[in-house]
Amino acid sequence: MRPTPRSALAALGLAGLAVLAGCGGGDGGEGTTAPPATTAAPTTATTAPPAAAGPVVRVVDGDTNDPVPGARVRPAGGGPVVVSDADGAAELPPGTRFARVQAPGRQPQPVVRLRTGAPVEVEVFQPALQSPQYGGGAARTRYVPAVRVPPPGRRRPAWTFDGRTLVEFPPAVANGLVVFGTNSGRVFALDHDTGEVVWARRQRSYIASTPAIDGDQVIVTSMDGMATAYGAGAGLRRWQHSTGGSPIESSPLVVGDEVYFGAWNGELTSLDRRTGRVRWTFQADGDIKGSAALAGDLVVVGDYGGSVHGVRRSDGAEVWSTSAGARFYGGPGVSRDTVVIGDVGGAVVALDARTGAQRWRHSTGGAYVYSSPAIADGVVYIGSYNGQFQALDLDTGAVRWSFDAGGRISGSATVVDGVVYTAVLAAPGEPRRTWGLDARTGAVRYRGTDGRYSPAVAAGRTLYLVGTKLVSAYPAPER
Repeated sequence: MRPTPRSALAALGLAGLAVLAGCGGGDGGEGTTAPPATTAAPTTATTAPPAAAGPVVRVVDGDTNDPVPGARVRPAGGGPVVVSDADGAAELPPGTRFARVQAPGRQPQPVVRLRTGAPVEVEVFQPALQSPQYGGGAARTRYVPAVRVPPPGRRRPAWTFDGRTLVEFPPAVANGLVVFGTNSGRVFALDHDTGEVVWARRQRSYIASTPAIDGDQVIVTSMDGMATAYGAGAGLRRWQHSTGGSPIESSPLVVGDEVYFGAWNGELTSLDRRTGRVRWTFQADGDIKGSAALAGDLVVVGDYGGSVHGVRRSDGAEVWSTSAGARFYGGPGVSRDTVVIGDVGGAVVALDARTGAQRWRHSTGGAYVYSSPAIADGVVYIGSYNGQFQALDLDTGAVRWSFDAGGRISGSATVVDGVVYTAVLAAPGEPRRTWGLDARTGAVRYRGTDGRYSPAVAAGRTLYLVGTKLVSAYPAPER
């Protein structure tokens, strides 16, 4: 049985902590020889037992491996708070078996179980550097601004994992886990440092979506009509919801205590993230195949009837609906009160996020747009079946630059550190290709020989490239 990697378990609050053997305390000396009988009786000096040392927690940044001073560590059952020193170390009272770790600017860790042995590290992570769900965050812009990782160049990957079957959607990456599904129905949770399998599960049907890493659980949607929550630490199932068999191709959207997804039956469903119970359902005008996005207090989703809907999060009431295209396969991205979505009928459409009114429409000359947009710094990046990958002005829809990718584009782009990544849906016999383009000019910054759909995601200081069956990790060069 493969041992569970240290970093993933530490990130989820399941890492073992250490008990240090302490040095002796107290004064001691040798006994003295008895003097003549006329003096007092001799006394014998005793040595006090060594003072017991408590377990030591060393808190480190899971993405950079730097020590984290100022973390608050305390026994889980109550007790004094110990603040980590400049090396990230904090010694707890002797006998402490469970602890909690909270660090400034990092996600708090669940209860950590202590065990005897040498000190071990507990990893904490900065939320601004994570990509916990499809598109990075709830707005689905496919851009995490704080992440800085250059293109791979000639660097070799730190690790490569073979999923053995098609990886249609990119992983979610957060808190030390890299989680994705395959067309064989397998769900893999990998350690972000090593690529080793932390846990794996199998759904009854294939997976055409990106899971969501929701704190201490992972939520997976699959084509058997199931939404399933697994514990992030060991992959144990917590709850499951069925659509009655209607396939789910929509990546779960997690906002607060709610989970949202659409299904082929046209239902947009809101679940309680803790229990999986239905909060509400909304019936769209056609099949929902794309992922929903957050726009203020609205959940926005497109359907195969050609409508885009703005649905109130609190109760599922429709606030607006716009007949904006032929049919919508890819989900929307939301930026600066603008909803952008690709139309399979051959256009990219921008709507007012508050009212649904159309702001602009960019024609692709009839070429299918299956992609979801990437949006960064006021620019929309999206490709179509005519092989043209374009950068459009978010406010006007004007073309800033266009690049001929050399084949159909079906998957969604991702922007990482000034480079936008896209891939070609190669026909049999055609070369597979992933492009990394300068986000400002469209100049080629990277060229890969694999890729099919959405080829990249980044978190922490690592770029993850997705091939047809492979996921590879490229950490940023050492500073």
